[in-house]
Amino acid sequence: MTTESPTAAQSPAASPTQSPEPLIGHGFAAVRGLPEKSIHVRLVFKNQQGSVVLDRPISVTPKPTYPNGRNCSPGGHQAHLTVTKDGSLIPR
Repeated sequence: MTTESPTAAQSPAASPTQSPEPLIGHGFAAVRGLPEKSIHVRLVFKNQQGSVVLDRPISVTPKPTYPNGRNCSPGGHQAHLTVTKDGSLIPR
């Protein structure tokens, strides 16, 4: 007696074409000493072969963070960027 069910091998031609899912993730880069004034940033993404797939410049103003609450001194400055589906780069 077996609990396995028979399966037919499916040929690759019979499989529906699947497009790659967009990567939705988060990244972080530590940059010490960010000022609380406008800075120029260039974001470059490369594929596994090393070819550039995105190269976007932007100006952004890092904002202070308060890891111990607003009643304490800032813990440093952070800037947040979002890459949209069409490749635009926007500060948030």
